[in-house]
Amino acid sequence: MALPFRGHLSRRADLALGLAGLGMLIVVWCALTYGGVVPKLFLPTPTTIWEGLLDYHHQGWLALSFERSFTRVIKALCLVILVGVPLGVLMGAFKPLDALLQKIVGAAKSVPTTAISGVVVLWFGIDEVGKTVFLFLGAIFFMVILVRDAVLAVPADYVTVALDLGANRRQLISQVLLPGALPRIWEAIIVCNGIMWTYIVLAEFLSSNAEQLGLGYLLQIGSRTQNPGKVFGIIIVIAAISSLTDLSLQAFRRRYLDW
Repeated sequence: MALPFRGHLSRRADLALGLAGLGMLIVVWCALTYGGVVPKLFLPTPTTIWEGLLDYHHQGWLALSFERSFTRVIKALCLVILVGVPLGVLMGAFKPLDALLQKIVGAAKSVPTTAISGVVVLWFGIDEVGKTVFLFLGAIFFMVILVRDAVLAVPADYVTVALDLGANRRQLISQVLLPGALPRIWEAIIVCNGIMWTYIVLAEFLSSNAEQLGLGYLLQIGSRTQNPGKVFGIIIVIAAISSLTDLSLQAFRRRYLDW
C-alpha cells in the first residue's frame, strides 16, 4: 500500500500508528538489552530501569520529586503567560511597539539560558525563586514572539470589518485580535510547556539537594552513582510527564479552541 503524500489521517489511525511505533521501539530495546548486544551502562534493560525507579519510590523521593518539579513548571508557566501574552498581543497590534521591542526580544531569545544561569543564581539564589526565574527566562521570549505572530496571523479583513462597525482600539484587541489569535496562543503555551520541562532538569541538576528534591536532582544522583537504570528511568518519567501534559493541552485546544 502506497503511503499517502501529505495525506490526512483520522485520529484513531494516528493513535494506532503512534502506539505501533512505540511498541516497535520497545521490542528493539528489549532485543538489544536482554540479548546483550548493548552494554547495560549505555542502555539498561527495562527491568533495571524499573528497579531503579522502585528504589527511588521506596526512599519516598519519586512522588515528592514529581510533585515539586511539576509545581515549579506550572508556576513558571503561569508567569510566562501573565507577562508574555499581553506583551505579545500589544506587539502584534501596534507596529511601533513591535519595532521598538522585536530586536531586543529576538536577541534575548538567542542567548542560551544556561549562559545566564550564574547571574540568576547570583541575583535570586538557588532556592525556589531562582528555579522559577530560570524557567521563566527559558520560555518568556519564545512566548512573546509566538503570541505576536499569532496576532499578526489574524486576517486583516476582520480588523477592517470591526473598524467599519466603529470598534475602538480596546475593542479591536479584546473582541477581534485576541479571540482570533487564541488557538495559536494556546499552541504557544504548549511549546513553552515543553521548553520548561527541558529546563527544569537543568535547573534542578545544577542547584538541588536532598531538601529541595526534584526530578533533575534524582537524575543527578543516578549520574553520580553510575546507575544507568535510575538515569534512564528519570529521563523516561520526565518525557512521559511532558508528553502527557502536551496531550492534555492539545486535547483542550481541539475541544474548546477549534476555530
